[in-house]
Amino acid sequence: MANNSVKTGGILAGGGCLFGLAPLIISFIALAFGSDIGNVLHWYTFMTAPVGAVVVIVGLVIAIVGASKSTPADFADPVSTSADNSGSKTAAAPGTSSATVTLPPLPAALARSVKLAYAIGFGIVLASCVMRVTMFQPFSGILTLFDLVPVFFAGWFIFLARNAHEGLGFLRLYQSQFVVSIAGCVAGLWPLITMDTSLSLLEYEDVPSFEMVGTLITGFIPALASIASLIFAGVARARYRRSIAKG
Repeated sequence: MANNSVKTGGILAGGGCLFGLAPLIISFIALAFGSDIGNVLHWYTFMTAPVGAVVVIVGLVIAIVGASKSTPADFADPVSTSADNSGSKTAAAPGTSSATVTLPPLPAALARSVKLAYAIGFGIVLASCVMRVTMFQPFSGILTLFDLVPVFFAGWFIFLARNAHEGLGFLRLYQSQFVVSIAGCVAGLWPLITMDTSLSLLEYEDVPSFEMVGTLITGFIPALASIASLIFAGVARARYRRSIAKG
């Protein structure tokens, strides 16, 4: 059931991303075929993107709530093990009852690394978002709520990481951050897509270069944090698998 929620949330988040960026994607395709509609349609992204963002957030919340309710049986693959009557460990088959699946704890050093990494990540994302809405884009209205969304998800990772020393706790964290980070990488395209427009507006409004640079940097930090999270969590999961294989 939990895996179904994660998949449903992931699909919903993916659909929101596609809807939000649809005018831009269609514009690129239209321009490739020489259609003039590509010169106009991309401006509609400023209307579809907020709606898509809301759908993405709802999908991600569904996914991480589902991940937080995962049972050992939901992770019954080569990383999961079950003890047979002789006491030896064998790979658990998908669909195995959670009562027969045992998830070994993480090595102590790895667990500390996971908790520290997500604590540092939360601090960076929090500082970046606070600076963005106070120093670089003050009084930005409803956009402030979207700018602060990464703080919510980074805080959720900290909440899950408190149990990262347990096998189940770590895999719940891994599953949650995977879905959120993929969406974060896609959402990170938005500052890149709007960079020319942002620079033009900032120059037109005679914004100091400090604020201009700060706005651009803080816009990319959530996406960079998502990429870093994917890489780190993937390495940590691989090390966890190796620790299980060594017995």
